[in-house]
Amino acid sequence: MPEPTSAMQDTEILSRISALKIQARNLVEGLLSGQHRSRHKGSSVEFAEYKDYSPGDEIRHIDWKVVGKTDKYHVKQFEQSTNLKCHILLDASGSMGYVSPRPESRAMNKMDYARVLAAALSYLLLKQFDAVGLILFNDAALTHIPPRSKPSHFQHILHGIAEAEPRGITRIGQTVNSIIERLPNRSLLIVISDLLAKEDDVLKNLRLVCARGIEAILFHVLHPDEALFPFEGDIAFDSLEDDPPVGLDAAEIREAYQNLIREQIDFYRKNCPTLGVDYVFMDTASPLEQALSYYLLKRKSLGKR
Repeated sequence: MPEPTSAMQDTEILSRISALKIQARNLVEGLLSGQHRSRHKGSSVEFAEYKDYSPGDEIRHIDWKVVGKTDKYHVKQFEQSTNLKCHILLDASGSMGYVSPRPESRAMNKMDYARVLAAALSYLLLKQFDAVGLILFNDAALTHIPPRSKPSHFQHILHGIAEAEPRGITRIGQTVNSIIERLPNRSLLIVISDLLAKEDDVLKNLRLVCARGIEAILFHVLHPDEALFPFEGDIAFDSLEDDPPVGLDAAEIREAYQNLIREQIDFYRKNCPTLGVDYVFMDTASPLEQALSYYLLKRKSLGKR
């Protein structure tokens, strides 16, 4: 008999999967309703090679022209190809687990917001007959679900997203660098993170991705507390990653802190486009459908899928 804690965890994950499936489907269907459907008809089937006919092979795949010329039965073999292969890189480091201590805050926590975003993007890609995979990471890749284009693959993606539990430190650039060789040409890399990392090589590694002809999108997800620092009085802050606790007067550092966050956001907004990286800032107090709809319409206007 399984341990009670294990059973509770399984129940929680199943509950998350069910909720994510509903949220993703409703979100994407809502975004697509009223828009013109793509003329793209899905995955294509391409001829790969011939092989000798064997009992059990599909007779309809016999090339009768070759039979007429050689008096031998050869069967066409086909390869399934999709529009593109997408990897979603989802930050599961400790800082993604931030929960506001302020009772009046109605913003979603970052991990839940990021989960729904990843699920919605996966559903959208699969609906377009693209292949999508998932990589959870903190200071390294934790889980890797390879890209597939079958509709049933959505369940595997949801399971991976639902299992994501924020822990450990963040190493985005290092993680991106470690997976570059896995990324095929004509692919898409989507990074979802709060970008709270002690490193400055995120864009350096995304530059390497783009240099290989791989499209990159960076979703920057922050809780409004992290952008506005609306705390009062002397407060002790505990680190969600590996920093020691620190006590400070919130009012004294608020302005300097807000400036640092604005500078970080401005840095990515300015430098990502020069590399060919799409940068999307998302505040978890903003409805996800609004932020995602705005971005998808922007991509459509630029002629991107």
